[in-house]
Amino acid sequence: MRQRKQYIINKKFQLKTTFSVIAIVFVIVAIIIAAIGVNAAYNNKKLINIIQIQDNIVEALIAYSQSPHDTEQKLAIQNIANDHVKNINTIKEIIELNNFLLLIIIAFVILQGIILYFVLIRKTHKIAGPLYVMSNYFNDIINGNIPHPRPLRKSDELQDFYALFMKMVDAIRSRQE
Repeated sequence: MRQRKQYIINKKFQLKTTFSVIAIVFVIVAIIIAAIGVNAAYNNKKLINIIQIQDNIVEALIAYSQSPHDTEQKLAIQNIANDHVKNINTIKEIIELNNFLLLIIIAFVILQGIILYFVLIRKTHKIAGPLYVMSNYFNDIINGNIPHPRPLRKSDELQDFYALFMKMVDAIRSRQE
């Protein structure tokens, strides 16, 4: 049996179904991404505020260390300043990572949408294909011709309905003979 290369047989049904499911998924994912994005933006804002406060504290300590005090105190303040720089760099890395992860999530959602489109088109094809075949046979019957239905592909949906349709065609044929 020849395989069809055209997967969109019934545009209205297949595209409506596909885009409805994708829209539902995208709305749910958009809500999740919005929640993550708002949370990340809020946390990034708090982290930037912490950076500013910490910078002010360390600048004050450095200014204090410039006045004549003992060497131990100056060394302790210098260690605090070094730790501060490391912590600030870590916080900045966290902010960048938050932004990067948000972009990665958005990219995966887009990829998911593309994959979902092709999966749903293939799945709806397994419904639209049998409907297309039966519609052609219905037209044959309307035009006075009794068709010789072929079996559906094993992976097609509506197998039971199609079997009933084939019984109907056989019954019509036997009445005409």
